[in-house]
Amino acid sequence: MSSWVTKSLPFLVAPAVASPTAALQLTSMDRALVSLPVSAMFVYENPIDRPAETIRRALSRALVPYYPMAGRLAVTGDQLKLACTGEGVAFVGASASCTLQDARLCDRRPVVSVEDLSISYAGQYSEDPPLLLVQVTEFSCGGFVVGVTWNHVLTDGAGMAQFLKAVGEFARGSPSPSVLPMRVDDTLSELPPPITTMTKALVSSKPRDMPSSYITVPLSFVDRIKGEFRRRSYGSGSGQVSTCTAFDVFTAAIWKCRARATIGSAASPDAPTALAFTVNVRKPAKAKDGYYGNVFAFGLAASTLREVADGDILDLVTLVRDAKARVPFTFADGAAHIADEMGGRLKGLDGYDTLYVTSWWNLGLDDVDFGSGGAERVIGCMERKVVPGCFLCGKKDKAEGVAAMALCVKQEHAEAFHAELRSLK
Repeated sequence: MSSWVTKSLPFLVAPAVASPTAALQLTSMDRALVSLPVSAMFVYENPIDRPAETIRRALSRALVPYYPMAGRLAVTGDQLKLACTGEGVAFVGASASCTLQDARLCDRRPVVSVEDLSISYAGQYSEDPPLLLVQVTEFSCGGFVVGVTWNHVLTDGAGMAQFLKAVGEFARGSPSPSVLPMRVDDTLSELPPPITTMTKALVSSKPRDMPSSYITVPLSFVDRIKGEFRRRSYGSGSGQVSTCTAFDVFTAAIWKCRARATIGSAASPDAPTALAFTVNVRKPAKAKDGYYGNVFAFGLAASTLREVADGDILDLVTLVRDAKARVPFTFADGAAHIADEMGGRLKGLDGYDTLYVTSWWNLGLDDVDFGSGGAERVIGCMERKVVPGCFLCGKKDKAEGVAAMALCVKQEHAEAFHAELRSLK
């Protein structure tokens, strides 16, 4: 732990009133994610009154309608279920002896690391751990950071945004959440087996030591590539102009930078490489309003290290766009493309040659408001770095570029990776 941050001992926050007891069914996607903790840090520059106490009380109230969050995992017969025990979630109050500006959270080597701003499962809980861990860190400037770590079996990014917005509503004095939560939806379409199989493969990969660093792809680069892509499509003679998004450009650029940084130590430059990114599929799955379990699928693009490292960035953008275009057919075709790729040219793929990208844009995380407005930034991180990944971070001001928390290369490749990033103009 940083010398700048002082933490209380963890304690449990239970629902404010007695909650129902039940053993809830988990979906196949929930079960595939059971051993994967994920963290989000919400950075607030504007103060509220007694942040830790205010959020603790609001959390206790929110756990009444969201009582499964306060439960534990349990095996009933031969099935893993979500036991609604009301035991509570872990909570830590912390203080930092510096300002948010001094903490330099968005530097490559921050003074206060994201690990200092959240509770980890490692070394804390060996048996029957809480499913949700919350830390509120108050800074000397009056700003504060809310660090939330959860077992992914519980919910995905969209579901966590829904829950934390409810906590924020209680913190601001609301008598009830604006969205009625639902953890079990018996009419929900199960995700196709290739999706859950791919998820299990990613989650069960051997953890690697990959340092975390906050990165930004400059807006000048993003806009230049978007313009080049549009002009190339116009000059193709098709009569149609194709466009691409900031996500498409960012993802293609990180895939390329990473391939160029790691290809020298790869077993073969022609080894396969995969790009996987998450997509919220609540609408095509016909999830009911308020459902907060895991409902996401993957876009998947496949190539070789050489093709990604040396290829045209516009061709990589096209691969990303094609992968996105296939996602709406996930339920119609049973994710056939993913099954074909995983059983074909990606068979035997080294986990280190996979890049996993998750975007926290448009999930509602930016709108979590505990009383002083939405977060200035939302920063994601992984405790167990099972596959190289990037979290596209939510933030109010995107003028400087597309920001992400990158944990996608081993230390031996970090300098080369950052050198490639600096070349993006």
